Amino acid sequence: MNRWVCALANGLAALGQGFLSAAAHMGQMGFFTGQLLWRLLPAWTRPRLIIQEIYAIGVLSLVIILISGGFVGLVLGLQGYNILSKFNATESLGVMVALSLVRELGPVVTALLFAGRAGSAVTAEIALMKTTEQLSAMEMMAVDPIRRVIAPRFWGAVIAMPLLAGLFSLVGIAGGYFIGVVVLGVDSASYWGQIQ
Repeated sequence: MNRWVCALANGLAALGQGFLSAAAHMGQMGFFTGQLLWRLLPAWTRPRLIIQEIYAIGVLSLVIILISGGFVGLVLGLQGYNILSKFNATESLGVMVALSLVRELGPVVTALLFAGRAGSAVTAEIALMKTTEQLSAMEMMAVDPIRRVIAPRFWGAVIAMPLLAGLFSLVGIAGGYFIGVVVLGVDSASYWGQIQ
C-alpha cells in the first residue's frame, strides 16, 4: 500500500513541476511580449531598419510564394473544373478559384510558407546573435536590443505578410485562369466576369 502512495505522490509532484514550468514559461513570454509592444512605436525612429527587414523578410520570400500560388491556382482550377463540369456550371470556375484563394487558401498557405522561410531565417539570425553575445554587447553599449533587433523584424513581418498573401492570391487566380481558360477552354469573359 505504501508503494502506491509513493507512486501517486511522485506522479502528482511531476505534474505540479510540469505545471509550474509551463506557467513560468508563459510568464516569460508575456513579459517579452509586453516589452516588445512597449518598444514598437519607437522603432519607427529608424525606418531604414524596418525597410531592410521588409526586404529580407518579404522580398526574399517572393519566389516561393509566387511559385506556390501559381501551382495552388492550377490545382484549384483543374479540380474545380472537374467538379463544376458535372453540373454544367463551368462559368463559375473564376469565382470558385478567387473565393477559395482570397478567403481561405491564400492567407493560410502564405502564413505556412512565410513561417517556414522567413520565420526560420529570423529565428536562426537572432539565435546566432544570442550565442555570439551580440545582444549582450548591445546592452553593454546602452543599445536596446528589442528596439534595435526585434521590433524592426516584427514590423517587417507585419507589413510584408498581407502583401505576400495578396500576391499569392493574384498569382493563384492567374494560374486558375491559365488552366481553366487556356487549357480546358472555359470562356474568358465568364471567368473574369464571375469574379467581379
